[in-house]
Amino acid sequence: MDLRTGALVVLAACSSKARVVEDARSAKPPHDATAIQIPTGPYRADPATFANGDVQLRVEWKDVPTVARASPGRTTCGTPRPPAVTPTTTWGIPDAIVMIDVDHGKPVTDPQARVVLEHCGLSPRIAIAGANVTVASAADAPAQLSFTRTQVARTLEVRPPDKTQPLAVQLPITGHEVVIALAADAIFTVGYADESAAIVAATTPYYGVTEANGQIVLRDVPVGTFAVAALIPARAGQPARAGKGTVTVTANALAEVTIDVTPAP
Repeated sequence: MDLRTGALVVLAACSSKARVVEDARSAKPPHDATAIQIPTGPYRADPATFANGDVQLRVEWKDVPTVARASPGRTTCGTPRPPAVTPTTTWGIPDAIVMIDVDHGKPVTDPQARVVLEHCGLSPRIAIAGANVTVASAADAPAQLSFTRTQVARTLEVRPPDKTQPLAVQLPITGHEVVIALAADAIFTVGYADESAAIVAATTPYYGVTEANGQIVLRDVPVGTFAVAALIPARAGQPARAGKGTVTVTANALAEVTIDVTPAP
């Protein structure tokens, strides 16, 4: 037999042999499976990763007397001065400071807190600030404002004003502004003529100002039971008002609380 013919026969025989393909059941593991260790025993959960809740705070003053909700007169520009409070039809109070007494949270670093003088009035009437506040002018004439520390912010109680020397703030032209550094955990008053605005130097993010409906929602509040407080600063010739309450916050839920500042009979 020719050697070349024999070689072709051998090759043909080899090519006709079935190939074996290993599947997952027959393939050998790449390593010893007994070496895999499954952890056992207690594990640690970080409370910081737990879900928080939201809180809706409402400030209410029943039967607000007329003197508190009427304009106390005219500004130096001849425009009506805003009243101390402008209650809703259900006695909700806008422009009140509220807080949840949580002793931890992200620091307040809001760089946008500002009060503007325009039309012989100050806007907004309350600002929540961090390390500083900007006082600016939109008036058409030079003006001098006063800046005074009035009380601590932590408790939002009605207290006698701090006896500190007011800082004079000069605003010579429209568009001029002054940045004022704030001591933490304090409430300051910006004054112009008979008008005033309150600045809260908050140490936690759980402060707010009630909106036109007398309510505000503070979000991402830790789970637990906390004291809450509200303060209407002294303004428009009316004394300050304050109230307290408690709220229980649960994860992924909205808690609602009303803080009543109605004076006791």
